[in-house]
Amino acid sequence: MTLTNKIFIGIFTIIILFTGFVFWLYFEVVNENQEDEKFYNIEIPENLNFEKPIEFLTNQQIDSLSKIKVNNEKIVVIGNGYSGYDFYMWHKPTEKGQLYIKAFELTQNIQLSELELINRTENEITKLGEDYKLYIGNSLIYEGTFANYYPVRFELWFKPKSTEIENKITEKNYVIDGWDR
Repeated sequence: MTLTNKIFIGIFTIIILFTGFVFWLYFEVVNENQEDEKFYNIEIPENLNFEKPIEFLTNQQIDSLSKIKVNNEKIVVIGNGYSGYDFYMWHKPTEKGQLYIKAFELTQNIQLSELELINRTENEITKLGEDYKLYIGNSLIYEGTFANYYPVRFELWFKPKSTEIENKITEKNYVIDGWDR
C-alpha cells in the first residue's frame, strides 16, 4: 500500500468518525431539548400556595438556622437552577434510619432527579433525641432550564432502619427552575 493510499484512508476514517460524532451530538441535543420542553410554559396553579426559593443565605443566616425552634417537621429550600439547591430539613430523630428529599413537578407529577436528589440529601440518623434537629443536603434539579419556572412539591421522607419502609413526613410547594447544561 502506498503512502498516498494510507493518507487517503486516514483522512476518510477521520471524516467518517467526525461525521458520526456530529450526528450523535445533534441527536443528543435534540433529545435533551425534547425532555426539557415538558417543563416549559407550565401554568402555575393559582389554588395552591408556592414560594420561590431565596437564592442564597449569608453565613450569619445559615448559622441562625440551627437556632430556629420548630415543633414539627419542616423543609426550607434555598438556591436556584444554576448553582443548585440547599435543603434544610428539621426532624425529630426518634428512630435510626435515613432522612431525605424527593421532588415532583406538580402538574404532571413527574419525579425529579430521583436518584441524585435522594443520594445528595440523605442524612443518616444515628443519634436519637426529643428535640427537632436540623439536617442539610444539596443537589441540582436537572429537569428544566434556568429561568423557566415550574411548580414543584418537595417531600421529606424517612426510612427507618428497623423496617426499611419509607414514610413521607411532610411536604412544601415551591416554584423552581432547572439546571442549564
